[in-house]
Amino acid sequence: MKFWQSLVFVEIDQVIALAQFCEELGFYGVSVADHLVTTKVQSDDYFFREDGNIFWNPETHWPDPWALTTALSQQCQQLNFLSSIFILPMRDPFSVAKALSTAACLSNNRITMGIGVGWQKAEFELLGQDFHTRGKRTDEMLQFLPQLMRGEMTEFHGKFYDFDALQMSPGTEQDIPIMVGGYAEAALRRAARHDGWMATSHVEAEIYPLLEKIKTIRTEHDDSERPFELWSGVKQPEQDSFKRLEAAGLTMTNGTNFLDDQGRVVPSSLDDKKRKVEAFAKQFF
Repeated sequence: MKFWQSLVFVEIDQVIALAQFCEELGFYGVSVADHLVTTKVQSDDYFFREDGNIFWNPETHWPDPWALTTALSQQCQQLNFLSSIFILPMRDPFSVAKALSTAACLSNNRITMGIGVGWQKAEFELLGQDFHTRGKRTDEMLQFLPQLMRGEMTEFHGKFYDFDALQMSPGTEQDIPIMVGGYAEAALRRAARHDGWMATSHVEAEIYPLLEKIKTIRTEHDDSERPFELWSGVKQPEQDSFKRLEAAGLTMTNGTNFLDDQGRVVPSSLDDKKRKVEAFAKQFF
């Protein structure tokens, strides 16, 4: 089992020190997330909560994920870095490829891109990207992004993206793994075509049927023998939860979180965060 620690919602002046502490404790990597803005009035339902409400505030820190991972990679020599998740269709593919390939080169290929299609229409509108075609545009982008990030001459002619041969340098020495988050059928099939699938967090019993579902889809794609990562956070884990889940096929999981008892983001000190992370590591490593 690869244990990751989420740095989502961590204050920017604490994030490097906390990542270094995670490295000392033996975490496999740290994960970051992605939002451009938080609107004053929430106009779109947040898919992953029953009440549809977000659980952070406009003041909650959302640093740019690739700038952050690049900075962390210069301070942490062993940690791996994962976006959980990056809203791919909110951006143009060329800016994404440039930022991500640069981060991969400077981190010595310790980057994994976990993507989703997003839920907040307002962010797409700010960046001039169409919200309603985000899934189809994601599928097109994923056809040429790996080649573009490798620094190869790339040409593509699709419905949404159409360009003659061009090259982006520097390119990566190896492919950047691409994992896909989401529960819709399209998201699961998208994940099956790439390097892994990402859930959010669930109690242990909820994870097993999810693992079976993605395994079935991979078999349908005749990809069941190809290396593939499966990620889920585990709510209120028991001592042997991770061993049981690993036996069932889960390969990656998250450590603790920094939410209050109501599941909302609240500021906390670096020492408080270190205590929570260390307690998790002592119990489950």
